Amino acid sequence: MNEYRNHLSVTTWIVLASLTFGALISFPERVYSITVFGSPIDFRFSSSFLAGLVALATTWAGTEAALRTHPQKRLLRHTYRFWSLPTAIVLTGAVLLASIQAESFWLIILGTTGAALAASIAGEYHTMDTNAPEYGRARLLLNVIAYAVAALAFILIYLSRSRSLISATIIGLTAGLLAMDLLRGSQARMLQVFLYSGLIALVLAQFTLLLNYWPFPSVRVALTLMVGFYLLVGMAQQALRGDIGRRRVIEYLLMFIVAVAVIFLFFR
Repeated sequence: MNEYRNHLSVTTWIVLASLTFGALISFPERVYSITVFGSPIDFRFSSSFLAGLVALATTWAGTEAALRTHPQKRLLRHTYRFWSLPTAIVLTGAVLLASIQAESFWLIILGTTGAALAASIAGEYHTMDTNAPEYGRARLLLNVIAYAVAALAFILIYLSRSRSLISATIIGLTAGLLAMDLLRGSQARMLQVFLYSGLIALVLAQFTLLLNYWPFPSVRVALTLMVGFYLLVGMAQQALRGDIGRRRVIEYLLMFIVAVAVIFLFFR
C-alpha cells in the first residue's frame, strides 16, 4: 500500500511541476499549418504544449506504476483501461492553465488539478477489484470526478471559440475517454466498453458540429452537451447490463428534451 501511495505522490508532483515549468519557461513558438477538408488548421508548438506532453506521459507511467503494485496480480491485465480519467484530468487542467492570467486563480486551478489527479489514480486503484470493500466509495468518487471534468471541459472548449473541426474532435475525444471510465463500472467486457465509448464520442462530436451552427451562448451549448453525454452514458450502461428496451430509450429521450428545454428557458 505504501508503494502505491509513493507512486501516486511522485506522479502528482511531477505532473504539477511540468505544468508549472510550462508556464514559467518559454521559448519561441513554432506554428505548423495543415489543410483538412479544405480548411487550414494551425498547430502551435510552444512551451505549454511541450509541458502538457510531459505531464501526459508522466500520468500514464505513474498510473501504470501505481496499479502494478496491486496485490492481486490476476487483475493486472489490460491496465491501460484505467488511464482514461487521469488523462482527461491532465488535458483539461493543461488547457485551463494555459488560458488563465490571474496568478491566484492559476494556483487554485493547479492545486485542483493535482488533487483531482491524485484522487482519480487512488480511485482507479481501488476499483480494480470489484469485490473490495472500498469499491463502492471509489466508484462513486470516480463518477463525480468524471462528470465534473466533462462539464468543465465542454464549457472550456466552447469558450475558446475554436473552429468546428477542432472543437468537435476535442469534445469527442474527451467524451470517449470519460465514457470509457464510467462504462468500465458496468463490469462488461472491455471490447464492448470500447465500442460504446467510441459511439458516444462519435455522437457527441457530430452533435457539436450541429450546435456550432446555432447562434446560442457557449454555456447553453456546453450544458446541452453535458446533458447529452450524461444520458448517452446512462443508456450505454443499461445496454451493457442487458436492461435496455423501447420504453427505456423513450424515457431517456424525454429526459433529454425536458433538460434541454430547461437550459434554453432559464439559462440566459
